[in-house]
Amino acid sequence: MDERVRVDGHAMSAVPVGDRGLAYGDGIFRTLRIEAGRALAWSEHWRRLQHDCAALGLGTPAETDIHDDIRALFGDADYGVCKIMVTRGSGGRGYMPPNPPRPRRIVSAHELPAHARGVPAPLALARCSIELAIQPRLAGIKHLNRLEQVLARAECDARGQADAWMADAEGFVIATTMRNLFFIDADGEWYTPRLARAGIIGATRQRLWRKLEQAGRRVSERDIRPSDLSGCSASVACNSVGGVVAISHLDGRALDQSESAAEYARSLLNELDTRATQRSESNDKAGSGD
Repeated sequence: MDERVRVDGHAMSAVPVGDRGLAYGDGIFRTLRIEAGRALAWSEHWRRLQHDCAALGLGTPAETDIHDDIRALFGDADYGVCKIMVTRGSGGRGYMPPNPPRPRRIVSAHELPAHARGVPAPLALARCSIELAIQPRLAGIKHLNRLEQVLARAECDARGQADAWMADAEGFVIATTMRNLFFIDADGEWYTPRLARAGIIGATRQRLWRKLEQAGRRVSERDIRPSDLSGCSASVACNSVGGVVAISHLDGRALDQSESAAEYARSLLNELDTRATQRSESNDKAGSGD
């Protein structure tokens, strides 16, 4: 499947050079997995997209327009990755944004990356030298300013590592270069870094957190220093494209229980996805009169 792109509902492969997403990173994005033509975990992605657009005052595209884009880009049997970008569009002088905003919707289709096919291999994580800037106003938002992650991914490539964990400028553990993190302590409680200063609130992070609580697990959000992880017995990382992956080593320390934790997390998400697919198929049949 070649890369395909739609801009504001039209098939094209370019945007105006004055687009503020290009000029300033003035916009947001979500990346989701497509299975058999359907957007996996759409409701959570849509919730986060609405939140992020509102947080930046962009104006939110119509949900039906995005569904139309996805249907145009992916066939009923297609598997792949869909990226949705919403920029503030063109206009404004310098940094001053146009008022009202004139948002631009860019939706593209991509091949599923190799690491997202099948059960992912466990990751050994070391600390990245790139630190995440602290900006509470933007914390949690999946905005288009991602130079920190670009530099971090380049560092991973130079080290020959698949991923690395990142701290913010105050030294708190935040995430990997492209995944959210969960840890499990000696008492069996799951916890994840607090993302009030930096980092991205991912859709899979939110889904897994909710499903763990529904299963009766204790889950919390914490400020985590690297030294606080000396007692953790397991760790997993997750994102919407690759799913859940076990962390086999953290800064050289083996985490022997991570693979079983990852298997458990995958089973919870698979159950959630199966129920969502069944509901969607039921709605499709009801709508067609079958």
